[in-house]
Amino acid sequence: MRNFFKFIFFNFFLILVVYSCKKDDSSIEDVPLKDIATQYVIENDSIIEFLQTHFYNYEDFENLSNTSTIELMIDTISGDNSDKIPLFNQVSTISIDIEGDDEVITAHNMYYIINREGSGNTPTVADSVFVAYKGLTLGNDTFDFRKSPIWLDNTSVVRGFKEFTAMLKRGDISINNDGTYLLSNYGIGTVIMPSALGYFNNGTGLISAYSPLIFQINLSTYNTTDHDYDGINSIDEDLNGNHVFSDDDTDQDNLPNYRDSDDDGDGILTINEYDENDDGIVDDSDGDGIPDYLDNDNE
Repeated sequence: MRNFFKFIFFNFFLILVVYSCKKDDSSIEDVPLKDIATQYVIENDSIIEFLQTHFYNYEDFENLSNTSTIELMIDTISGDNSDKIPLFNQVSTISIDIEGDDEVITAHNMYYIINREGSGNTPTVADSVFVAYKGLTLGNDTFDFRKSPIWLDNTSVVRGFKEFTAMLKRGDISINNDGTYLLSNYGIGTVIMPSALGYFNNGTGLISAYSPLIFQINLSTYNTTDHDYDGINSIDEDLNGNHVFSDDDTDQDNLPNYRDSDDDGDGILTINEYDENDDGIVDDSDGDGIPDYLDNDNE
């Protein structure tokens, strides 16, 4: 057991390393910004055409054992594969709201398949996830492939990646006598997303600007995260509930609440204002409807 948690602890720090599914890759190159709504229509049409003309190796996923790991493979429906079921007939759809620079909200369809739901609880878009994954473009080029699970911080990966991990469930962990472990019953699925849920106008490595992305994700487990150790889980510091953590900055100090140990900037740490008397009720000393930890004038 000790060896396993040493392994988990060590790998947690890998979230600080730059991976291809992260937005802040140092190799990202900016290109001219396009209108989000217009670009979405173009990309969604391309995604639908892709889904109608391609299939994945669904037959390999039909009889998954508890410990099976099958790599996603995608190919064109033609020739010997002309009788395959298109992705279009197998995906489900969820709509994600994206706010443009003009503050106009555009709903973006994200297409997904869940091959194995998982057996445990589901992470949030703010948690740290222990995942294996494969990343593809619509051109079927693999831009990243992590066969063994690694830790990633959901607040740092691209939007579609964290939205989809929050739809999967963690698996089971069995510890062997020699300190090794076995992962089983973990969630497995594939997601296809427009570029606004990925890099949008940024290009990096094999990913060009305005590229829709495909990820196969295996969710082994996760840790509920409190990034600033203020006693409030990071998911609860997304005050407007839009799953974007950088725009919640109560004291306007350019440090978002989930990274700020004093959210209201009054010199009193959030952990000492949230529930000072430990009665399970968030403190609001002046009864103005604003919790003390977000209120710099609570007298």
